[in-house]
Amino acid sequence: MSRDRQDDEAPVPADSPEAAVSEDSPPVSEDSPSATEDTPDRTDRRHGAADARARRGLSAADLERLREPPLQTADLPGVGGAIRSRPEDFRVREVPAYDPDGRPNAHVLLVLTKRGVGSEDAVAEVARQLAIPRAEVGLAGLKDKDAVTEQWISLPAAAAARLGQFVHSDISLGTAHPHGNKLRRGHLRGNRFTIVVRDLVVAVDESLARCRAKVERLRALGGLDNLYGEQRFGSDNLTRGLAALARARRRGRADFLLSAGQSALFNLYLLERRARGLMREVLLGDILKKTATGGLFECTDPVTDKARLDAGELGITGPMFGSKMRAPGPDTPSGALEAEILARAEIDLATLQGLGHTLEGTRRPLQIAPLAVDMEAVHDDFGPGVSLSFELPSGSYATALLRELQRPA
Repeated sequence: MSRDRQDDEAPVPADSPEAAVSEDSPPVSEDSPSATEDTPDRTDRRHGAADARARRGLSAADLERLREPPLQTADLPGVGGAIRSRPEDFRVREVPAYDPDGRPNAHVLLVLTKRGVGSEDAVAEVARQLAIPRAEVGLAGLKDKDAVTEQWISLPAAAAARLGQFVHSDISLGTAHPHGNKLRRGHLRGNRFTIVVRDLVVAVDESLARCRAKVERLRALGGLDNLYGEQRFGSDNLTRGLAALARARRRGRADFLLSAGQSALFNLYLLERRARGLMREVLLGDILKKTATGGLFECTDPVTDKARLDAGELGITGPMFGSKMRAPGPDTPSGALEAEILARAEIDLATLQGLGHTLEGTRRPLQIAPLAVDMEAVHDDFGPGVSLSFELPSGSYATALLRELQRPA
């Protein structure tokens, strides 16, 4: 039996937690602004109070690193600038996980296009005008409000006859295609972004050169580090989320907080591997993901798997801790590092396992590769800028790439 057949799991289906955005994800799109806007003084006070309430083991240095992750390309100058000068400057097109299957009399799939409207508000308006319960409208993910976005939704087949009645100045519905199942959260491959950065700190030509240099550096480093963006945590949910994980209690918004804490631990794990020079080194016990099929397996031969990593055949995954997360062997270097991260946050693995379906956990790729970014100059009535087009897998953050390209300015 070949090593691949012996070690690799079956390919991950589109509706598996491994392929989807975590079911524990809060209702926030990958690139929506933070839920609250604070002055710096108020934010500092909230952070201090949250740190005191959390009483977790993370050091002040770890918390600061989580709030302001070091750049991968800090030694290269960025372009500064601003995004979202108008909705058309931030375009997102959903890349579906599968095509409509053509089965009639159950559901239909269609593209919802919106401008300056949040996904939930848009779906609620569709349900209202078509006279169907909101719960019968399926969607794969939430898309940003301050943008022009295209996303797939599903409707009961009977509603297709009323699509011609739908009228809205900022929402349009595409052609309906028969499909056998309701669309579920996470049933998407990724998102295609076209984002214009304006108010650049240098001329457009120099900005393009800086962006190209940054992208080339990221490619040389193996890809963009797959960090959760700051909007995942809101203004003060980082330490509150870690505290919620340690208590393993659900109350009110605790599911949001648990997810924020889970994401913070992943970011800390990634940053720790980066600090130790392990982003492109395979450890015994690492849970690796096959590029071609999505299958997961535990590394038992770091030398062989390092060669496969360098060839683009594999990616290293990090922990989204939870009750059903696939973990490295406890006596491996990879397992020891994951245990260290939990110990630093004073979070007990057995406590997490007690959360059951509330927080099942999964594995998340540490890097996004290959990284391809199309760039061009923009000169229009809204001023000069740089247009960036790129595709990211589901659950990854466009703002993580923009942060690298714009900073330091």
